[in-house]
Amino acid sequence: IWYNVGSVDEDYGKSGLAHFLEHLMFKGTSKYPGGFFSSYISRNGGSENAFTSYDYTAYYQIYPSQHFEKIVELEADRMKNLTLTKKNVEIERKVILEERFQRIESDPSSRLDESMRSVLFPNHYYGRPIIGWKHEIQDLNFDDVMKFYKKHYIPNNATLVLSGDVDLKKAKKLSKKYFGRIKEGRKQKRNMLVDPDMSTNVFVGMKHPTVKQDVWKKFYRTHSYKDNLKRSISLDLGLKILASGSSSLLYKILVEEKKIFSVVGGYYQGMTKGEGSVYLYAIPKEKLKLQNINKIIMDEIRKIIDKGLDKKRFDIEKKRYFYDIVYNRDGILNPAQIFGESLTIGMKINDILKWDEKLNDIRIDDVEESLLNFLSNKNFVIGGLSN
Repeated sequence: IWYNVGSVDEDYGKSGLAHFLEHLMFKGTSKYPGGFFSSYISRNGGSENAFTSYDYTAYYQIYPSQHFEKIVELEADRMKNLTLTKKNVEIERKVILEERFQRIESDPSSRLDESMRSVLFPNHYYGRPIIGWKHEIQDLNFDDVMKFYKKHYIPNNATLVLSGDVDLKKAKKLSKKYFGRIKEGRKQKRNMLVDPDMSTNVFVGMKHPTVKQDVWKKFYRTHSYKDNLKRSISLDLGLKILASGSSSLLYKILVEEKKIFSVVGGYYQGMTKGEGSVYLYAIPKEKLKLQNINKIIMDEIRKIIDKGLDKKRFDIEKKRYFYDIVYNRDGILNPAQIFGESLTIGMKINDILKWDEKLNDIRIDDVEESLLNFLSNKNFVIGGLSN
């Protein structure tokens, strides 16, 4: 079940609230207290988890299909009847603060990423960490959590995705039986802030004694799949050719041939309601200034684009991309993940079903154009990690 609520829906000063509530959703209800839900799933051979993003919060269970009705009942029950105490909130706050310490504060690379995003998105909620700023997590209280829960955890703010041995008629009947009892709330209108274009070059440095190798990073703001599906697939495909893995062009030239870096790579992330992102990274073999690393990599990208992409290489990557689409729909969890995320960020079912058709229409000229546009994108921040 995908709730149309993420960290972008938090008020300023309340960062981490969506993630905080995700943790607390496992605390039980008056009818099914404590860990009943989790225990029921595990003793019937199933598994579960949850995750929070900027744009959504999702909860999933994998279980034998004969338990479908009970799972729907349990999920609907905690949508409406979550039982929390101030003690629950205080205990879970300590857990989340420890999680933040483990994932971010004790990891220089993550701390650099956090700082870079805050610069890249100076106005948008995407500039705040999903887990929240430490000082704001410390100030979140029971009333904050309950207000957020009652405001956003309502049937008309959620999408139920079922994958596997599912009878559609039965699924609709049972969904109506359990979720239909819950009163619809007022859907919240999101205040989707927009960031100004960046007019200055920004360099963010992070020094830490535990860093063994210097790391260069470059984060961009760009269009998302929701904005333009064809243009986004073209950019994704282009960056796979340029920077994805040890078979990429940048790796072949800058790691294997010129031996300037031990690692170089990058990728596109466009499954967002707001702007998407491009991430580039490199580890130089010798001490280099951030500006010099940036020039080396961008000059090489420019040479590749000016020369033109190799048609054979393009065809291979396009075919590999197509196979990835097929494989990503395999299994029980993957299709639910794809459809749930896509629908929640505002895409249509038809966009997903016809993804391969969109890919088929993309020519080498489309990919070269997307890379040229990427090269002229000035909305970026450069970061460096060193000892």
